[in-house]
Amino acid sequence: MWMDGRRDARLGRVLMGNAQGRWRVDAELGHGGTSTVYAATNVETGTRAAIKLLNPEFSQHPRMLKILLAEARLVAAIEHPGTVKVLDDGIAEDGCAFLVFELLVGRTLEELRQAHGGRVPLDEMMRIGDAVMDALCAVHAAGVVHRDLKPSNIYVLEGGGVKLLDFGFAKLSGYTADAAQNVVGTPSYMPPEQALGLTKKVDAQSDVWSLAATLFHVLSGQPVHIARHVDAMMLASASVRPRSLAEAVPEMASAVVAVVDQALSYRKADRFPDMAAMRAAWQGAHPHWLPTLPPPSFSADPEFLEAALLEPEFSPPSNPSLFDPRELVDDSVKPQVHPGALPKRGAKPAPSVARPRRILPTVVAIGAALFLALSIASAIAVMSDDASSTHTQLRH
Repeated sequence: MWMDGRRDARLGRVLMGNAQGRWRVDAELGHGGTSTVYAATNVETGTRAAIKLLNPEFSQHPRMLKILLAEARLVAAIEHPGTVKVLDDGIAEDGCAFLVFELLVGRTLEELRQAHGGRVPLDEMMRIGDAVMDALCAVHAAGVVHRDLKPSNIYVLEGGGVKLLDFGFAKLSGYTADAAQNVVGTPSYMPPEQALGLTKKVDAQSDVWSLAATLFHVLSGQPVHIARHVDAMMLASASVRPRSLAEAVPEMASAVVAVVDQALSYRKADRFPDMAAMRAAWQGAHPHWLPTLPPPSFSADPEFLEAALLEPEFSPPSNPSLFDPRELVDDSVKPQVHPGALPKRGAKPAPSVARPRRILPTVVAIGAALFLALSIASAIAVMSDDASSTHTQLRH
C-alpha cells in the first residue's frame, strides 16, 4: 500500500482504542474521499477487525468527527445481525479519528453485480433483498434512517447473508445530526424529497425508495434515471418520474415489477407505508418457479457458488415524465399530469383550474414554481442524450 509515493506508514502500527483495545494495522482494504479502511488484528485477543480511519484533512474538521462518532452511536443502538458491529474507536497518533468494525468476508452488492456481468439473477436477489429489508425493519424500528442506501453500501457475505454499511449520513428520529442538514446521499439512489433538499420529509419511506432504486439497478443493470453527469442525475432524481422496471427488463416477473414500481413512487403517499409492508409485498411477489424463499441469512456459507454471467442491453427511456415538486411540499396537492407528456417549446400554458384554497408559505410556492420551470427545460436536455453516450457512462 502506498501513499504519496511511499509505503503507507500506518501498516504495522498499533492503535489504542478507547475501549482499551490495541489494534495492529495489517493491510489496506480500500479508501474513499473521506476515509481509508484497513484490516487489523487485536494484539491481545487475536480478533480480526476492520478499522475506518478518517483522512487527516477531515480529522481536523469538527463536523466530520461528529459524523464519524454519530455513525458509531447509531450502529451500536441497533440490535440486528444485519448491521455491522462497532468494536472500538479512538484517535490515532497522527490525529486521525478511527472506528473499529467487525471484519466481513464477502463483497458489496455492487461488486456482486459486476461479477455477474451487470445484473444479479432474480433467484439470488429475492433472498438478498428479503434479508436487506429484514435488517432495515430493525434499523427503522430503532428510529434510524439510513439515507444512503445503494449497492456499494450493502455487503453480501458468502452465501447471501447481508450487512448494511456506512451509516455516516444516517438520521436519528428526534435528533438531526449535522450531516442531515444538507442534501447528502447518492443521486442515482436519491428519492425526490431528498434531491429537493426537503430534509424534514426524509424518513423511512425515503429508504423504501432508495432500496427500490437499488433493486432496479442490480436487476436490470441500469439506474432508474439515465443522465450524463452527477448534476444531471440530481436534477432527474428531483424532477423526472421513475420509469417502470418492466421498461428496463421486459421479461421480469410482473409481481416483482409491481413491488419495485410502487416503492419508486415519487409521492410518499403512493409508496409502501414502511419497510415491513414492502417486505411483505416482496415475499408475496416470489415467483412460483423459484425455490422457496428461505429465512433471512446473516452468516457466510462456504458452499456459495457463482451463477452464470448476464450481459445487459439497454437504451435510455424515450418518454420521460415530469412531476410537480409542489406535490412533495403539500401531499394534498396532486396536479393532473399525463404520463409521458412533455411541454413543447413555445407552448402556451394550459388554462388554470379552480382548486380549493390551500395554505402554503409564499416562499415555498414561488420556489417550487421556479424549480419546476427549470426542471422541465433541463430534463428535456438530459433525456436527449444519445444511447451510445449513455451506455458508455453507465459502464463507468
